[in-house]
Amino acid sequence: MKIHYKNIHKRTWEIMFFPSKCWNKVRNEHTDPKKVTYEYFIPVIAICSILFFLINLLNNNLSQSLGLAIINLVSSLAGAWLAHLLIREYLCCKLNCPQVSAFNLTLYSATVFLLLHSLGIAFGNWFIGQLLTFCSFIFIRTLYLGINTLLHIPANQKTNILIIASLAIICFPIITTKLLMIIFRISAINV
Repeated sequence: MKIHYKNIHKRTWEIMFFPSKCWNKVRNEHTDPKKVTYEYFIPVIAICSILFFLINLLNNNLSQSLGLAIINLVSSLAGAWLAHLLIREYLCCKLNCPQVSAFNLTLYSATVFLLLHSLGIAFGNWFIGQLLTFCSFIFIRTLYLGINTLLHIPANQKTNILIIASLAIICFPIITTKLLMIIFRISAINV
């Protein structure tokens, strides 16, 4: 398994700034979900956690920064997995969509959210942190355009899946982060 960092950068750039073009490419690709997870999603989240660690070194000591970075990594992966389970349950069981559709919607939308949200949280209450956290909601546009590529779903169900998927992608990583911070007795509120 070889990771192509240029492809990771290109795909991330496209999914953030040109999502309709990227969704057309994703729809036409026939890739293995495990391959995409290990060669795209996990490296992006790992890079986010490394940047999270380095940025946290500005405000915290080494051990707390390392703990926060590990919590960010685990909660991002676990939150995206839980969001995928919920979205897959809704799309595949209720709407009879292929599982790869639920996987792609979750993975690429969560990548956009987790990338910007992790960096925003790392910067904390600085202006750049607040700006990145606010910009993390651009993933809703990515998700919306991805849902619109699912042609066999009725319009009212597209609205429902947008709401369910958005809330799952936002809430599961954040709840997991807060739970891990409480378990490991790290301050969950940064003032």
